[in-house]
Amino acid sequence: MLNFNTAQEASFGRVTVESGSLEDRLVFIKKVYTLLAASMATAAIGAYLGTGPLLPIVASNRMILFILMIGLIFFAQFARHKPGLNMIALFSFTTVSGLTLGPLLYAVGPSIATQAFALTAITFGGLTMYVVFSKKDFSFMSGFLMVGLITVVIGSLLNMFLFQSPMMHFMMSGVGVILFSGFILYDTSNIMRNYATDEYISATLALYLDILNLFTALLSILGLSRD
Repeated sequence: MLNFNTAQEASFGRVTVESGSLEDRLVFIKKVYTLLAASMATAAIGAYLGTGPLLPIVASNRMILFILMIGLIFFAQFARHKPGLNMIALFSFTTVSGLTLGPLLYAVGPSIATQAFALTAITFGGLTMYVVFSKKDFSFMSGFLMVGLITVVIGSLLNMFLFQSPMMHFMMSGVGVILFSGFILYDTSNIMRNYATDEYISATLALYLDILNLFTALLSILGLSRD
């Protein structure tokens, strides 16, 4: 389970999305959601490879790939203002993240994977529209979300190495759905209010991580429910 607070507070003298002109805001939003769509496409390519020809390699090296994902997140943040390199870094991460989902997607099957993707898309779209049209500030959720994230991570690790309880895994996945739905509200609001107009890579990465974690939690819930 991955989630990094990739929020970039605007530096002095830089134009934020909220304070920029309407044209600047529209350009920023177009860049972010175009890159997000492209990120989903590269993740789908990675997932296809991870459920097919590369499945044995991915299944036996998941920890290495997880560490690689973390490294690529930091690389994407480092390269976010470097044209060309920032795209390579972002899409490398999204491809590897899709690759690591391969064994889980293979285990649950295409039907549940499709259901989880549809639920993720509906949830993300609905919450995004709510933030955009309500114009509410969800910065108050920061502390709650961080505590929730720590709780889910610790609970998941304890269950993985100690309890190994399907019921606890189901409960942690349910909390994860609520938690990352909250992160979608918070990150979308934070991006619109605090990000500089040149932070479209960081914004894309933040939203992609929310979607990835929400999708993974839904996959777990639907897979366990079927079993």
